[in-house]
Amino acid sequence: MSNREHQLMLETLYSKNQLLPRVREEFIQGLPQSMVDTITGLDALGIKDMFCLDALCQMALHKRADVPTMIGLLRHYFDGDCQKTADALGELVRNEFFVWNDSLRLFIVIYELTPAVWQALEMFQYPLPMVIEPAELKSNLDNPYLTVEKKSVILNDNHHNGDVCLDHLNRMNKIRLKVNRDVVDTIHNSWKHLDKQRPGEDFGTFKKRQRAFDKYDRTARKVIDIITEHDNEFYLTHNVDKRGRTYCAGYHINYQGNSWNKASVLFANEEITE
Repeated sequence: MSNREHQLMLETLYSKNQLLPRVREEFIQGLPQSMVDTITGLDALGIKDMFCLDALCQMALHKRADVPTMIGLLRHYFDGDCQKTADALGELVRNEFFVWNDSLRLFIVIYELTPAVWQALEMFQYPLPMVIEPAELKSNLDNPYLTVEKKSVILNDNHHNGDVCLDHLNRMNKIRLKVNRDVVDTIHNSWKHLDKQRPGEDFGTFKKRQRAFDKYDRTARKVIDIITEHDNEFYLTHNVDKRGRTYCAGYHINYQGNSWNKASVLFANEEITE
C-alpha cells in the first residue's frame, strides 16, 4: 500500500463522518426481532425505518436529549416539519424505543452501545496526523487533508478573508515527524491533579476527570500504533488564532501538549545540535 493509499484509508476509516454509519451498523445487527417488526409496522404511519434507526442512534450517542435537539437532528426525514417530527418521536416513546421523563423534560436512552463499540467510536472524534505531506494551503478556507471538507485555518469561528501567513502554516505542515517509541512504550502519561480531589470538587467530578484521562491515554496510544504500523513518519497540520498564534492541530499526537506529548514527538530528520 502506498503512503497516499494509506492516508485515504485513515481518513475514510476514522473520519467523524463515519460515526453515525458505525452506530447504525451496530443497531442493524443487534436489534431484537420484535423491534424490527415494530419498525416495519410504523411505516404504515409514515414513519420511515431510517428515522427509527437514526433516532435510536442519536439517543445511544447522547443518552439524554431534549425535544428541540432531537427534532433538529431528525426533522429532515419530514422535510423540515417540526410538528411531524415531534409526533413521530412520540410514537417511538409509545413503542419503547426510548423513555420520556416528564419531570426532566428529556428523552432517556433504553438501547445503549456496548463498551467495545464505544472504544471504537472514540477514534472518530479527531483527525489523525497525516502520513503524506499535507496539501498546500492557498486560501484561508483550504484544508490539507485529501477528503476532509474545507474549513477555516483560523480557529474558533473567527474566519475572515484577510491576510493570514499561509506560507508559515505550509512550512510548519511540511515538517516530517516521528514517534519516540522509547517514551511511548516506557514512560507513564499523566495529567495534573488526578491523584486526589481539587479543593471544592465533588467526588463525581473527580472521577469524571479520571475517566477522561483514561479515555485519552487509551485512544492516544491506539492512534500512535496506527500511525507507526505503516511507517513511523507523519505530519501534523496547523491553524492560527485571531491573533496569529500558531497551534498544532493534533489531539492524540501533539508537541504542544503535556510533557509526555512533547517527549513523544521527534523530528524525522534528526540532527545533533552543537
